[in-house]
Amino acid sequence: SWEAAGQAGKFHMWGMGVEGDERNLRKAYDYFKLGTPGGIEGCKRRFQKKLTMKEKTLDELWDLGTEIYNCDHPCLNGRGLLNLFGVPMILSVNITAAIEYFELAKDLGNNDAYFNLAMMRLGWMNPFYKTAFDYKNPSSKRENVAWSSPSPKDYMEAFELLKRADNMGHIQAKHRLAMLYSRGVTKDNLTLIPKSCSKALKLYMEVTASGNPVTKRMRAAYKQYMAGDYESSLRNYLAAAETGSIEAQVNSAFLFEQGICLGMNRLNCMKASVRMWRAAARSGDEEACLRVGDFYYYGHLREDINPDDKFDNSVQRDIEYSSSPLPWVRYILYPEDLLPFMKKYAIKGTRRMLNQISPPRENDTLTRLEREGFCTNDELNGEKSCHAQSRKMDTNEISDEQRNHFEIAARYYRKAADEHGSARANFNLGFMHEWGLGLTQDFPLAKRFYDVSAKQKSGEGELAVQIALLTMNIHEFFVKSGMYVEKWLRNRRMASSSSTRHDTTLQHYQMVAANSKTMKDVLIFHIFNGETALILFLAIILTVLVQEVQHRRRR
Repeated sequence: SWEAAGQAGKFHMWGMGVEGDERNLRKAYDYFKLGTPGGIEGCKRRFQKKLTMKEKTLDELWDLGTEIYNCDHPCLNGRGLLNLFGVPMILSVNITAAIEYFELAKDLGNNDAYFNLAMMRLGWMNPFYKTAFDYKNPSSKRENVAWSSPSPKDYMEAFELLKRADNMGHIQAKHRLAMLYSRGVTKDNLTLIPKSCSKALKLYMEVTASGNPVTKRMRAAYKQYMAGDYESSLRNYLAAAETGSIEAQVNSAFLFEQGICLGMNRLNCMKASVRMWRAAARSGDEEACLRVGDFYYYGHLREDINPDDKFDNSVQRDIEYSSSPLPWVRYILYPEDLLPFMKKYAIKGTRRMLNQISPPRENDTLTRLEREGFCTNDELNGEKSCHAQSRKMDTNEISDEQRNHFEIAARYYRKAADEHGSARANFNLGFMHEWGLGLTQDFPLAKRFYDVSAKQKSGEGELAVQIALLTMNIHEFFVKSGMYVEKWLRNRRMASSSSTRHDTTLQHYQMVAANSKTMKDVLIFHIFNGETALILFLAIILTVLVQEVQHRRRR
C-alpha cells in the first residue's frame, strides 16, 4: 500500500534496519514515488479536490475517494528530502522542488515537513534563504546568490513553523525552539524573538521528559555494567541503540567486541559489533568510522578463522598480524608468543625427521594423511569430497577476501579523514598507500597523508609521522632498488639470448639468467639486513616514548 511505501522509503533513506554500508537512496526514491502518483502536480490536484469535499454529495465523495487519498504525506516529505540530497543518476539537487513537496506535505499535516521548511528558512541545505521561497511569484526578481544569514522574514516564518511542529509533538522542533529562546534573535537592531530563559528551560525539560525511556535504559545499563552484569547491560544498550542513540550504539559495539556475545560464537559476535559501529558511523561518529576500518583491516571478520575460537589475546594477535606486511614484528613486541610458535614447528620438524628415518606403516600413513586433510586415492577416484582440494580453494578465497576487507577499511578511513579531519585516519591511509594494502602503492601520496596527519590535532602525532616517513624512505629505496635489479637482470637475459658471437659468453649469460633471483628473493635479502634492524630499533623507541607519554597523562 502507499502507506507502507512511505515507511519503507524512510528506512532505506536513513539506512535503518537494512544491510549494507550506505543508505540506499535509489530504493527510497522508488518507494516515495509509489506513494506519490503523478508527482507534485498530481498530488496538488488531489489535494484541491480534498478541499472541496464539503461541497460534494455522498455519492460524489464515493467516486472521488480512491483518487483523493492516493498521496501519502510521508512520501511527499521524503521526496522533498531527496530533492535536497539528490540521487545519483536519477535526481539532481532541486531546492525549489523540495520546497514544493514540503509545503504540500505540510498542508496535509506532516510535522516533519513543518520542521524541514523551518530549517530551510534558517539556511539548512538552502544558501539562498528567502529567495528560494519566491517561486510562487513569477513577477518577482529572483537572484541566485548566497546570503550570509537569514532575513527577519526568514526568522519569523521559521519561528511560526517550529511552533506548529512543536504543537504536533515534533521533538527536534521543540529543541530548536528552546535554542532560539535561550539566545534570542536580534536582526538590524530589531528584536525578532525575545530571549526567554524560562520558556527555553520549559522546552528543554519537555525534550528530556520525552526521552525518558531511553534515558532510563541507558542509566540502568551503566549501573549493570559497573556491577559486573555485562549481559543485562548489553541488552539495555541494544534496546536504546534501536532508538538511534549513538552512545548506546557505541557501548553495545564495545561490549560485543569484548566478548559479551549473548550466546553467539566469535565470528557472529564480531559481526554484531561492527554492525553497531557502522550504525554509529552513519550518524557521524568519528571513532566509529575508525573502528569499522580497524575491524576490516585487522581481519576480525574473516571467514577462514575458526568461528568458535575464544576471545584470547594470542588468538587476536594471530588474526591481526596475519594481515601485517611485517608479521614477524609480533615476536619482538610479544616475546611470549615465540615459545608456542617454536614448539609448533619443532613438533612438525621432529615428525618429518622421524618419518624419513623410519617410515610408518601404510595404514598408519593413510590415517595420518586423512587426519591432516590430504586426499587418498579412494577420495580422488570416488565420490567423496577431498579436503585438501577444498582447503586449497579456501586459501585462494581468503586472499580475495582480505583484499576486499582492505578496500572497505580504506573507505571508512577516508570517511573519517574527509568528514572529521582525523589524524589517525590520515596516518592509516598513508600506511596503506605505502604498502599497497587495499590501495595503490604510491609513496608520494603516502607522504601527503602522513604530512596531513602531522598537522592535525595540534601536531600531537608529529613524532610518529617523522619516524614513519624515515622508514618509508628506506622502504621506498629498497623497492626501487629491487625494481632496478630486476630490470637489470631482465636486460641481461635479453642481451644474452640475442647474442650469438661468443659461445662462452652466451653460456655465461644463460647461467646468470638461470640463477638470477626473483623480485621476492631480492626483497627478502634486503629486508634481513642492517637497515631493517635500524627500523626495528626506531620502532621500539617510538613504542617506549608513546607508553611514557601515556603514563605521564595518567598521572
